Amino acid sequence: MFKAEEIISHVFPSNYTDLVTKYDALRLENNIFDFTNVYGEKDERDVNFLSFKTDHIDGDIISNQENVSDISNFGYKNIVLFAICANGDYICFDYRHDAMTKKPKIVLVCHDEFVDHDDGTSSMVINHVADSFEDFIDMLHT
Repeated sequence: MFKAEEIISHVFPSNYTDLVTKYDALRLENNIFDFTNVYGEKDERDVNFLSFKTDHIDGDIISNQENVSDISNFGYKNIVLFAICANGDYICFDYRHDAMTKKPKIVLVCHDEFVDHDDGTSSMVINHVADSFEDFIDMLHT
């Protein structure tokens, strides 16, 4: 088990851990994915995996978790950041429906778009991207 899994209290998908064990801070040639945003429009982003080494020049996975999980700063509980986009958006594992799953869905969290909730709080907009990490990898293209 990764030390990061202990810190964030979630288990990463095995195909993700296999990949990042071999290639930390992975940069893929096929790094673009398409999705339908919350407005029903076709959209695309790039993906850059975060590192498991602390203080990595492009960011590390543990210190960046506060960006998406801090509820007081428009974040979500049980959303786990694993990659970023060039525009600043976050690519995350979504454990909101099952905190113990080993196959979380993949979501894009928009860092500069917000939704207001009935209880008066606001949070960043979340877009569904894929039903699994494997499906996400299969979506990537140039």
